[in-house]
Amino acid sequence: MEKLFSNQYVNISLYGTTHKTIELHWLDFVPSADFRAGMLELLRLARLHRVQAWVADNRLIRALRPVDLAWAGTEVIVPMSEGGVRRLAIVESKDAINRMGVNAMLTTTLPNTKL
Repeated sequence: MEKLFSNQYVNISLYGTTHKTIELHWLDFVPSADFRAGMLELLRLARLHRVQAWVADNRLIRALRPVDLAWAGTEVIVPMSEGGVRRLAIVESKDAINRMGVNAMLTTTLPNTKL
């Protein structure tokens, strides 16, 4: 495992396994601007390292605004798929509102991807 990026809200790591895997690990509540910045950094690093799989560890993140989740679907998840990511695993948040929002966004977004 190689840590590629870290700040007070998120850690992003790369695993050089058979399928290059990037892991996004949220650390706590994250404000909207920092959520979007973290997601864009994830996308940049995924493209740079040509990853094929993505693990999102959402256990510690809390509720996100629906507009931020919708943005993540169109501006990060779809481009990740277009860039070659074919596998996605999500560790769900302990926060029920976050789980509902993420699940709703994925139900809308994933049919438009190769994930």
